Amino acid sequence: MKKHIISLCLAALCVFCVSTAFAQDDIVSFNTASVEAIMAIEDVDIPEDLAKAIVDYRTTNGLFKKADDMVKVPGMTQDFLEELNPQVTEDGDVVFDPDAEPALAPSKC
Repeated sequence: MKKHIISLCLAALCVFCVSTAFAQDDIVSFNTASVEAIMAIEDVDIPEDLAKAIVDYRTTNGLFKKADDMVKVPGMTQDFLEELNPQVTEDGDVVFDPDAEPALAPSKC
């Protein structure tokens, strides 16, 4: 019985630690995120086909190196790009950061 209680406590601790780690800052890397993670970005309604296109594009063409690279994703519109507001981190990753200032200038079209 003691083993079951200890196992249950350890499992609960693991779930808490993992959920806390994923919730940290809600930053999502477009270079590593799954389709599901991209679709789960808060306050941005990304359709599944666009999330798949992001993953497919990076699989075929390599990692995103700058925010503007995301314009090349089939189905990416200026509106989605502005909502996603991709940011480049110090280590060169392209991410969604909900706390970031808008990085892309509005379209002049």
